[in-house]
Amino acid sequence: MGLTIFEKIIKEHLVEGRLEPGEEIGIKIDQTLAQDATGTMALLEFESIGVPKAKTEISVWYADHKTLETGFEDTDDHRYMQTACAKYGIYFSKPGNGICHQVHLERFAAPGKTLLGADSHTTTGGAMGMVAIGAGGA
Repeated sequence: MGLTIFEKIIKEHLVEGRLEPGEEIGIKIDQTLAQDATGTMALLEFESIGVPKAKTEISVWYADHKTLETGFEDTDDHRYMQTACAKYGIYFSKPGNGICHQVHLERFAAPGKTLLGADSHTTTGGAMGMVAIGAGGA
């Protein structure tokens, strides 16, 4: 029997390990997405490791979870995210553009690609034939 679509994508993106049940593997990630609930912390960590640019084909940070902006903290986070994204070659989606997993599906999803997202609904990308992994709050 042939490989499933999932197995074919994983096989094409395999960088470490063996494609065997129960084996730990490492795969190349083509796209990433994050949102403002965890995105600020992720960008601070990214900044601390000293990488000059994002290494994925596409990375997008979405301001979509904390858009009410009842205090200065959310506004400050959004401003920081926007400037950090510009510095690292990451797309920034401003408040009001839409929810990350839906907007990403409509604008960036591509069959055969891998997506790692800091939103539990990232798996929506699977509808486009991606291996889409949602890290969520984990």
